[in-house]
Amino acid sequence: MKTKVLAGILVLTLTAAVVVKVIFFPSIKDACFAMDERSLLQAPAGVILVRPTHFSYLRQKGVLRTAAPKSNGDTQWIMGRNAPLRDVIAAAYGQNLSRVVLPADVPPAHFDFLMTAPAKQLPRFQEIVRRKLGYVAQIQTRNTDVLALKIANPALPGLKLSNDNEKRKVAFHNEILHFTHMPLAVIVNGFGRSLDTPVVDKTGLTNFYNFAIVWNDETIRRMQDGTTAREVLDKIVAGLGLKLEPDTASLEMLVVKKAD
Repeated sequence: MKTKVLAGILVLTLTAAVVVKVIFFPSIKDACFAMDERSLLQAPAGVILVRPTHFSYLRQKGVLRTAAPKSNGDTQWIMGRNAPLRDVIAAAYGQNLSRVVLPADVPPAHFDFLMTAPAKQLPRFQEIVRRKLGYVAQIQTRNTDVLALKIANPALPGLKLSNDNEKRKVAFHNEILHFTHMPLAVIVNGFGRSLDTPVVDKTGLTNFYNFAIVWNDETIRRMQDGTTAREVLDKIVAGLGLKLEPDTASLEMLVVKKAD
């Protein structure tokens, strides 16, 4: 279940329209924060929640995303448990974690948050963060240190050119993620969440591809470990004929500051 949930992070669709009940520090069952898809989907729909974490000990911490099919479309379901402010800001502004720039004096507090609403309700999430946590953020273009995805082997042994009539999808089978008719942005955006440094595409490849990567519990554990995530990603992209190299790029970054 956990492997399938993390796979879904890469292809989440946000299209539902629901009435959102804004909740600041409500009584939400701890079971909703169990860091698995089934538990998350037990949370009430139409909720936006932010609160200081009250979990004294956690075997696993982080952020979980999924999509819950409803009669009127898919609603975004995102939950953070014992998450630092950076994760809260990234979720509230719909931004990649590696693009969030915090002020130097941010306290080491951790929070729980929950959003079971469509992406168009993110401004409500942002307003809760401003009112209750005292922070706002805005996009600024900055020259930034990045990891650039580049071509290592021109033969691209792990990438198969996709036919125009193929449908874009991701399938999980026998601990392997199979991507069909996908641009390389899937790698850049999806795997960029696991690194502190932004990832940009400098391959020059604009086609759609079919490819597969190993995605098992060991891969997930190492991706969640800040000391081994880069090693795992290097191995994955090398199998596709690509590489990650330190570089610089002018990027839109989400700069956080204290609210007035």
